Amino acid sequence: MSVAGQPPDAKPPAAGVDAAALPAGHKVFEYRIEKMLGGGGFGITYLARDINLELPVAIKEYFPGELTTRAADLSVQVRVPESEQQFLWGLERFLDEARALASFRHPNIARVLRYFRENGTAYIVMEYESGDPLKRWLAKQPALDQAGLLKVIYPLMDGLEAVHKLDFLHRDIKPDNIYIRADGSPVLLDFGAARRYTGGRDLTNIVSPGFAPFEQYHSKGNQGPWTDIYSLGAVMYWMTTGQKPLESAARVQDDSMPRAIDIGDTAVFGEALLRAIDWALSSNEARRPQNVAEFRAALVEAPTVQAAPAAASRMPTEPGAGPDSDVLAFAASARSFPGNSAQNIRKNVLGTVMFLDLVAYSKHSIDQQVVLKERFNELIIKALKGVPEASRIVIDTGDGAATCFLGDPEEALQSALLLRGLLLQKYGQMLSVRIGLHLGPIRMVFDVNQRVNVVGDGINVAQRIMDFAQPNQIVVSRAYYDVVSCLTDNAAGMFSAMGPHLDKHLRSHEIYAVLDPKSRPAAPIPARNSEFENTASFATLATLTPETTAEIEAELARSIGPLAKVLVQKALPRSVSVQGLRQLLAVSIPDPIARELFVKPKSNKTQPMPNSGVRSDWGALNPFSRPRSDHSQPVNSRSGPSSTISSPHFDHEQLVRLEKALSQFIGPLARMIVKREVARHTSMEALIKALAAEVDRPDDRSKFLAAAHKP
Repeated sequence: MSVAGQPPDAKPPAAGVDAAALPAGHKVFEYRIEKMLGGGGFGITYLARDINLELPVAIKEYFPGELTTRAADLSVQVRVPESEQQFLWGLERFLDEARALASFRHPNIARVLRYFRENGTAYIVMEYESGDPLKRWLAKQPALDQAGLLKVIYPLMDGLEAVHKLDFLHRDIKPDNIYIRADGSPVLLDFGAARRYTGGRDLTNIVSPGFAPFEQYHSKGNQGPWTDIYSLGAVMYWMTTGQKPLESAARVQDDSMPRAIDIGDTAVFGEALLRAIDWALSSNEARRPQNVAEFRAALVEAPTVQAAPAAASRMPTEPGAGPDSDVLAFAASARSFPGNSAQNIRKNVLGTVMFLDLVAYSKHSIDQQVVLKERFNELIIKALKGVPEASRIVIDTGDGAATCFLGDPEEALQSALLLRGLLLQKYGQMLSVRIGLHLGPIRMVFDVNQRVNVVGDGINVAQRIMDFAQPNQIVVSRAYYDVVSCLTDNAAGMFSAMGPHLDKHLRSHEIYAVLDPKSRPAAPIPARNSEFENTASFATLATLTPETTAEIEAELARSIGPLAKVLVQKALPRSVSVQGLRQLLAVSIPDPIARELFVKPKSNKTQPMPNSGVRSDWGALNPFSRPRSDHSQPVNSRSGPSSTISSPHFDHEQLVRLEKALSQFIGPLARMIVKREVARHTSMEALIKALAAEVDRPDDRSKFLAAAHKP
């Protein structure tokens, strides 16, 4: 659910803007303010309700923070008399543009309903649009082909053409500003950056990196309909290739961005369509389509592609097909993982996530950000050079990067240390980064172009761990520390305990700082103990055989995925017995029930373990349900859990309902989180509150609470 004019993932407003916002319940003309949605240098956006019609609306208030302040009666007043003329000039421009925007009448453009003066300023009332952001909508689609792409793009082009006919530019077309309604129709939101492009006046340099052409980077740029066409082409590039376009400022002199025709799937989208996207993304505005009609004609003339039903959901399996297929092959090599790649990619597995954040990145100018990101990317490539591409997935996070390591967890620490060393050596304090490491559950998913991406609690926690780091500091979670300390002899000398820290969701994390290698004390040489000089040899005491080792590895893989093979290989030299190996490996299993069953199996022979990331029924994984006698018999997810919960505190049906409600917002990790919180709480209200803290977006959190409290 979102509001017209407000990006779905808008950053929270600055503290100064927040303090100046109108309070909830305040009435402005015929509207009652419900909450603030966001704010910027020139205005504040609210969610409000039409008192007469009882309908939700979005209201934008003209409030240039540098010129104005909020008076005791909540009216807007100029700070100093000298700014009066500047304020009034901006107010008139605000109203002029509101009049023009109100004239837009198109089903795929968010409508302005009215505008009015009040409280010493002016307001624009816009339609409330509900649906899914383009990013979320695409993630729900099983595949995207040429027909599906054009079903979204053609209506947006029609709406954009209507805007251009009124001599306006949108100037901020990007995935965040495109919504898909419940009926499947797209709508273009957020005309906050829209401006007339006639009259010879300069246009402000408002940009969204990756989706804005170079002429938008400076006020003297030659902006016109071709400007919006570049941005629309950038959205299509992202949809067809799975990659965010390179910032246009970095393409002017040396264009290193791969063309859509080179990396897009021609069998799915067709060569002509991909070439049209490359045409729209020309750095030189004179070489792009000059209006929507030209661009539409190129798409209409593109031959229709009839993609094979399975083509869009199939990963390449030929040798050398690329790192994505290597990653799937790596995952499939773990015991208990089915060979089918589509099944593999939907598994929850254990991975090590390194989350990186450039310090003060957003405070730099756009040009400086481009330079910083180029230098940062160069160092990441060097730091990861020694890690096989088959066992890592790198994700651009905008102001940093996240890397998921599916192999040796120590590779993440070595890469982090190498990156920090390269930064300090080459840039000193000029370029600083915060680094967080966490080992936790992640899910590999396909994006719209069948490329591998990573989601899940593992990457979310890694980001929160990173938030606790200081510039050029590496911080790790307790989960990562526990595993690495079991695999490394000198782990105690590598880390310094920092104690528990609370994140913004009041979730506690026990963290450890990685010490500078140069400042670590030398490990003491252990004294010889003559008492054990004549004991039996290691080989004589060892009870592990290749068969038992393989069984333990297969059992561990059912709980944590392909990382099991690496951990078993690293733990074997430190173990002489089956039970010792189990205890050493158990620390890597995040689920406490699965961990206990792994350490103490029901019989001497290895038994199949519950899969915390695959099963769709609650009963198979609930800590209060009885173990099933036959693990090979499948559970029908439609018929519900296979056993009755005997929890002393919670009713089984209540837990099923909570798990189902939470899964709508955080996916399959809901099951693991509900089980964890059940063990920590004895009252239903406390349990619901703890689960709500796992939902990041306030609107989604409210929906979860409403669903959780339903009788």
